[in-house]
Amino acid sequence: MTRRTLLALLLGAFIVGAAAVAAEREWQDGTWREYNVERPRVLFSTQTRDPNSNLPRTTAAREIRTYIIDTRTHRLELRQDATVDTPRIDVLVGEPVQLAIEKKNVYVKDGDGKEHKLSLRKQTRLEAESEK
Repeated sequence: MTRRTLLALLLGAFIVGAAAVAAEREWQDGTWREYNVERPRVLFSTQTRDPNSNLPRTTAAREIRTYIIDTRTHRLELRQDATVDTPRIDVLVGEPVQLAIEKKNVYVKDGDGKEHKLSLRKQTRLEAESEK
């Protein structure tokens, strides 16, 4: 085998393996409960100068997006540290959502089926109906 053929086979195996890992997520249903965006009131940052025009470069403003999702057994508090340019997840409180939990990461599918990776901040067990 030539090096190119071997490299192509290895690359193909890697791509198939990565797709298989993504497909193996255990998806479950939940319900959107809350959505909040926190933006800093004052933005402290250093502005570097563009070497071509000598104009200051602006840094993208940061925001913290917090999502609350209820599953059958738990309430999940999720967080996304993002810039204002990061695509948002369309959230309608009370609507169903599909999610997969993997350690400290939670993957959420939006209406178009695109996955968004969020950080799991807090997981609270919900009381069963019989315990109430």
